[in-house]
Amino acid sequence: MISTAVELLLAPALVAVSTIAARRFGERAGGAVSAFPAIVGPVLLIVALAHGAQFAATAANGTLLGLVSLAAFALAYARVARRHGWRASLATGWACAALAGLAAGLAAGGTPAPAGLLAAALSLAVAWWALPAAASPASATRGSMLARAATAALLVALLAAADGAVGPLVGGMLAALPVLACVLAVFTHREQGAAAVIGLLRGMLAGMVAFVIFCQLIAMLIVPYGIAPAFAAATVVAGVVQALAVYSVHSTLRSATDPSRS
Repeated sequence: MISTAVELLLAPALVAVSTIAARRFGERAGGAVSAFPAIVGPVLLIVALAHGAQFAATAANGTLLGLVSLAAFALAYARVARRHGWRASLATGWACAALAGLAAGLAAGGTPAPAGLLAAALSLAVAWWALPAAASPASATRGSMLARAATAALLVALLAAADGAVGPLVGGMLAALPVLACVLAVFTHREQGAAAVIGLLRGMLAGMVAFVIFCQLIAMLIVPYGIAPAFAAATVVAGVVQALAVYSVHSTLRSATDPSRS
C-alpha cells in the first residue's frame, strides 16, 4: 500500500519534470530526465524495509530484467511511429514489451543477479542502436502537463492492482514496465509528431544508464553492506551519471542546432 502511494505521487511528478525539461532543452533531454530512478528507488527502499535485504536484491534484479520490456517498447514504438499514428504505435509497443518481458522472465528469471544486468544492458544498447534517426531535434510544445500526470497516475494504479500477489522477481519486472515511456511517447507523438517522439525515446534509452547502475548497485551491495549504505551509494552514483547524461544530450543538441559550431 505504501509503495503504491509513493508511485502514485512520484510517477506524475517525474512526468511533469520530464515535460518541463523537454520544453526547456528539447525532447531528448526530457527523455533522459524521465529515465532517472526516482520511482523505483523509493519503492525498492520500502520493499527492503518491509521484507529484508535479500528480497530487495531479488526485486532489483527483476527490475533490471524488466528493462528488456522497456527496450522492446521503445524500439517498436519508434519504428511504427515513422509511418503510423500513436494508436498503432502504442499497440505494437505494448505487444512487443509483453513478449520481451515474458521471454526475459522465462530465460533468466531463475538465474543469478548478473543476468539482469546483462539482459538490461544488451537490450537497451540494441534498442538505442536500432532506433530510427529523427529528422531533426524538435522543440517541445506546451501541451497538457496535467493530462500527462493524470494518465501516469492512472496507469500506475492499474499496474499496482496486479502487483500485489506476485513475488519479488515478478514484482520487480512489473516495476520496470514502460508506464512513463508510454505516457510521454503518446502525448509527444500526438502533439509534435514522429520526429519528436523518436528523439524522446532515444534520450530515454540513453538516460537508462543511471537506472541500470542504480538497480545493479542495490542488487550487489544491499545484502553484504546493509540498506542505508547501499541506497546512499546507488543514489549518489546514479545522480552523477544521470546529470552527465542529460548534460551530454543537451550539449549534443545545442551543437547540432547552433550554426556557429558547424
